[in-house]
Amino acid sequence: MVLLVAPSRLALPPVAVPVPYRKLILKGRRSATENQVQAALKAGGVDLILSVGFAFAADRRLSMGDLLLAPRVFGGADVYLDLPPLQAPGAVRGSLLTLVDEGLPPALHRGQRRLPPVYAFDDHAFWLARAAQAANVPCLVLRATLLESSENRERDPLLPDLLAGRLARAALREPRRWREIAQLPRSIRHCRAQLASALAVLLVLHGMAEK
Repeated sequence: MVLLVAPSRLALPPVAVPVPYRKLILKGRRSATENQVQAALKAGGVDLILSVGFAFAADRRLSMGDLLLAPRVFGGADVYLDLPPLQAPGAVRGSLLTLVDEGLPPALHRGQRRLPPVYAFDDHAFWLARAAQAANVPCLVLRATLLESSENRERDPLLPDLLAGRLARAALREPRRWREIAQLPRSIRHCRAQLASALAVLLVLHGMAEK
């Protein structure tokens, strides 16, 4: 069975395929979501984890709606996991950095260390991949890029608030940005459509491989 994991802020796109899979929507704080994942793994019957969600790009080669498949996930500057070489249709291979509660880690600042070929921000890929590794279950981390990276080298001042779900606070601090924030629903619809197409193919292929 495939365990399809997504954060609560992402309404999973409908995927109609004749393959058994279970949806797991992560809710609450990190400790609560980790308990959800651990309980699902201990229940048994899971032979593949598909982690889906949105990513916030830090590489200008990524455009809104691009699918990013992570072969490596970072939990910090020098803390990372390499993932098994699974394939996803139409996805760009690259790296994800899991955010910490205090904000963006120092490793994100350009100039201090060389960034991986493709880079994006995430909030739970690292610890989810670590839980899958401990359970000896392969994990595929697939993200749809929600925002394009800024054209300048400085990171967007709204990025921490966007990543933390504080859109209202960000808009009050930068009122001229309301127009950009208003574009997010359209971006979300596009990203969900991209994820739905990829998930349908992946689930069918997994079902065929299991037979």
